[in-house]
Amino acid sequence: MRRISLALLSTALLSILPLAGNAQQGNRPQAKPPAQAQPGGRLQPISLAGRYLAARVGEQDHDYDTAADQMDLALALTPNDPEMIYAAFRLRVYAGRIDQAAQLAPAVLATRPGDGFANLVLAVEAIKKGDYRAAERQLGRIGPENQLGALREFVLAWLKAGEKDYAAARAHLARLKPAAGERSEAPTLVIEAQIDELAGDKAAAEAKYRRAASLDRTGLRTTLAVAEGLRRLGKDADARELLKTYGEKYSDAVVVDALIAPNAPMPKPPSPAAGIAEILFDIGGILASDQRNQRADLALIFYQLAASLKPDQDFAWLMIAGLYEQFQQTPKAVAALNKIGPNSPLYWQARLRTAALDAQEDKLDQAISRLRALVAEKPARWDAALTLADLLRTKERYADAVAAYDTVISRLRNPEERHWQIYFGRGIALERTKQWPKAEADMKKALELSPEQPYVLNYLGYSWIDQGMKLDEGMKMLERATELRPDDGSITDSVGWAFYRLGQFDKAVDWLERATEQKGDDATIAEHLGDAYWHVGRRREARFQWERALNQKPDKDRLPVLKDKLANGLNPGNDKPTVYEKAADSKQGG
Repeated sequence: MRRISLALLSTALLSILPLAGNAQQGNRPQAKPPAQAQPGGRLQPISLAGRYLAARVGEQDHDYDTAADQMDLALALTPNDPEMIYAAFRLRVYAGRIDQAAQLAPAVLATRPGDGFANLVLAVEAIKKGDYRAAERQLGRIGPENQLGALREFVLAWLKAGEKDYAAARAHLARLKPAAGERSEAPTLVIEAQIDELAGDKAAAEAKYRRAASLDRTGLRTTLAVAEGLRRLGKDADARELLKTYGEKYSDAVVVDALIAPNAPMPKPPSPAAGIAEILFDIGGILASDQRNQRADLALIFYQLAASLKPDQDFAWLMIAGLYEQFQQTPKAVAALNKIGPNSPLYWQARLRTAALDAQEDKLDQAISRLRALVAEKPARWDAALTLADLLRTKERYADAVAAYDTVISRLRNPEERHWQIYFGRGIALERTKQWPKAEADMKKALELSPEQPYVLNYLGYSWIDQGMKLDEGMKMLERATELRPDDGSITDSVGWAFYRLGQFDKAVDWLERATEQKGDDATIAEHLGDAYWHVGRRREARFQWERALNQKPDKDRLPVLKDKLANGLNPGNDKPTVYEKAADSKQGG
């Protein structure tokens, strides 16, 4: 018996990818602009070419709505061109206009009978109508060179369940059973349990749900599916306890809060549409995680198909928003998040992401207002407060950031290794507000939680040296940071500047030259290298670096300093004294 699981669908994807019509960015079919004239009249070549080019530009920018609109207008000018039909179909799918894409799918199949996505789109439309036999026929038309593999078995199982042929449904799933006891068995068990529910076999469904939960204790979607199933089977207390336990162990799973609320709505019964939507969502996840092959655009298609089959598949909307954010299409990301309504367990997460997107769009006041409302809404949660704190820190509102980090830390029950960033963030804000003892304590706490964090080692080590404190320990920290991140220009710069502050200018030059090679567009590094050059007598090169720094958008407070250095060279007014010079001056002054 062949043993495979939903988690191993990536193998099957190797066979379905050609169905996309080579839809990956940079490997899409280059449809030729159609002929400039057609029988029955003369086209408007400028209009046609303009629409076509606008569509192509929109596609390259991942602005699929604009691309689809423009290609539809071009198609209206040449409605019988097969390449134009295919291009319009494909862009409608990308834009999530699945019903509109289905209208063009028969015309696509007239010239591309084995096209996977055209057949899949028609299958999805048939499933939405409850015509499971038609969906099965549509999938059967996909050519043998594009077999759907494991995907076909899962989908066919649900289609047979929709036809109430439960024996056939179970037979399809039996072909995909993984080895007993493996965590990867859980997704298949969940599907089996849902089909048992449809068949009215409650005892079998419950047993499989509980088995799935025992095999996959860390998977959020497995936990949610099991909890929903148990609730439908009348095991409400068990479902809530499962969710509560998960939420306590994995506190970032914000969806749990909504589901264990007393007024949480009863989950909808399983259905072929919902089940197949989950499978399509999983395929999207596999594609989205494939960083090497950059299949994010294909992932978007599967997420769109999942959302079309199951409009309340809010995980799909969340991922669609994430992809649009990746594509730098922020308004479309927000629009996807707005599909997640107040009754959804993902509503909190959607609002949190919306606030973050507001910040990205320089809507700072709106973002802060949203986040403050979220912080006040759930006093037991700290994720909104952390988002607010990080935002305020990056916007250099350090005092406000400290207060927000205080709220985060006050809500942490047991700080863990993953929480080092919280203390690091507050430490930076405290240092910028000249509260060094408190900042130092937070940096040490961050290292206590996670000792090998290069950026904490870099920040604390440099800060000590810059203040003339714990010089040997500080240098050891910087050296360790460079071992962990040898190609990080910012860390390399810290080592070079530390040598500068120690008065070891030859070593400073070596390290700062290396930092410039690693991060040549950084104004601070260029200024540091210029200062080091000046001290070793390379004054023409020093001025060149200061000029570079001026042209690389330095902080506003550095502008007059750099101009002074260019005009007058280094002098006591613009050159920070070395640690040893500072110590000597301190003694003389005392």
